[in-house]
Amino acid sequence: MEKINDLLSTAFDKRAKDKAIDSKALINEALKDPDVVAFINQNKVSKDIILSSLNNIFQFHQQKQAAKTGKNPIPGYLPRLVLHGRTIDLSYVPTSQKSKELLKQKASRHLELIDVPKRYRNVTSKDIYVVSERKDAMAAINNFLTEIQTKDYSQGLYLQGDFGVGKTYLLAWLARALAEMGKKVIFLHTPSFFANLSTHIKEQNLDEEINRISQADILILDDIGAESLSQWSRDDVLGVILQYRMDNLLPTFFSSNLSFDDLEKHFEETRNNIEPVKAKRLMQRIKFLGKEVDVGGKNLRLDD
Repeated sequence: MEKINDLLSTAFDKRAKDKAIDSKALINEALKDPDVVAFINQNKVSKDIILSSLNNIFQFHQQKQAAKTGKNPIPGYLPRLVLHGRTIDLSYVPTSQKSKELLKQKASRHLELIDVPKRYRNVTSKDIYVVSERKDAMAAINNFLTEIQTKDYSQGLYLQGDFGVGKTYLLAWLARALAEMGKKVIFLHTPSFFANLSTHIKEQNLDEEINRISQADILILDDIGAESLSQWSRDDVLGVILQYRMDNLLPTFFSSNLSFDDLEKHFEETRNNIEPVKAKRLMQRIKFLGKEVDVGGKNLRLDD
């Protein structure tokens, strides 16, 4: 199979021949291309290298001009000059639109929603309403996104606030941004996850599911505190997941309508018993993993 550059060269050579265009004039035009001139000056390219690379320079100029007229020979990509030893060569970079498509594909591969509506998959910072009651949470998320690019671990967040103030939406923005960075993100609705544990038990894959969730690069537990727990699900499922993530310094995020104090009371009482010591132990893991941040504002769901 012919290389892309060979195919393009043949196509453009044929076009030049058909139109009886003087090859010397075409080369001179290419050498006057502002991007070519800038590349030569920036890299201090010698005359010998320029002469030996005229074909690639010509192809670069022709492909660039074709892209401007909507006839890009390689849709979604633009040519770029690169210096390889003593040769000026061509490489291809995605257009801004193609970059967005690739980023969206990457995010889709890395973001898993469990019992979370699909509308939360593609939330970006542009979709977030900036109001004073959200500023602390938004700043905390931005700080985390900055820190996680240079640190192996940064403490997650526990977003606490009333119904409908946008906690899940803020976490959806966070999840998408982290997935675009290549992080494996699991974003699950906590009450639904615990309500469906019996399904995993029947399918005999509960241990596998617990391990998978425990080991995710980023775990987001949405609406924690609204679930109904037994002693077993509290200690042997949630407790195991949080312990693993604490031991291995894996960033974890939470949203809840309950404060830390109220969540501890929630964990004390299971279907069969009241156990304050076990609840306190579980809260120690959550406090280690997530910094409590208040999210205020009006109930946005009432505007739907």
